[in-house]
Amino acid sequence: MRKVIKDLILPVAVAVTLAFVIQASIAKPYEIPTNSMYPAIQGANSTGDRAPDRVIANRVIYKLRDISRGDVVVFDPTAGARAACSEPGDVPFVKRVIGLPGDTVTVKKVTISQSNPDPALRPGGALAMRRMAEPNSYGPDGVRDEPLGEGDVTYVTYVKKAGEAKAQPLVVDSAITPDYEATFPTVPPDQILVLGDNRPGSCDAHVWLERDAEFTPQSNVIGQAEMIYWPISRVRFLS
Repeated sequence: MRKVIKDLILPVAVAVTLAFVIQASIAKPYEIPTNSMYPAIQGANSTGDRAPDRVIANRVIYKLRDISRGDVVVFDPTAGARAACSEPGDVPFVKRVIGLPGDTVTVKKVTISQSNPDPALRPGGALAMRRMAEPNSYGPDGVRDEPLGEGDVTYVTYVKKAGEAKAQPLVVDSAITPDYEATFPTVPPDQILVLGDNRPGSCDAHVWLERDAEFTPQSNVIGQAEMIYWPISRVRFLS
């Protein structure tokens, strides 16, 4: 009996204990039920024949460094944000950090023009492209990039960083182009502003703004979403 305890039961008990410790303090898995972060992270599709991505959240990283603009974070939403999204009371959210304390974020409607002082907003420029997600067609074939020409309209996210005089476009390569305008107050101390990469289809700060709940306390952040670990075909690190 002692041999069974030593050779089988004890190692299993240690492994289970370590698994709980790691999940509680270092890294924890989460299933992503929605497509708010599509295409970087995929939720289930409308027909229910695709498993949602599962991600690993690093719970230690923000004890070692500050939250950075562009990080994908897992967090507990505020009551106002949860109510705006009609989500259950125990489901964390996953979004991308767009604004840090002192930043001012705006989403503006702009016209592509050869005379635009910003080369990125001229035909052929980096921002002269509209990225769209086809309804109910999420997946590699569900994203379409449409080049924009003279006179075409798009929406651009701008960030005026704390201490800087001029706002600059914030480009997230994987993000779907917004279909709305928004003007946010300056991000308060110890708060962040988050948006989903699927800008038109994400319940995020641009929706919470109507409830005066546009900011998320940094203390609500559980960790950084670092990688997709399931399904196998989707395994990758998140940038």
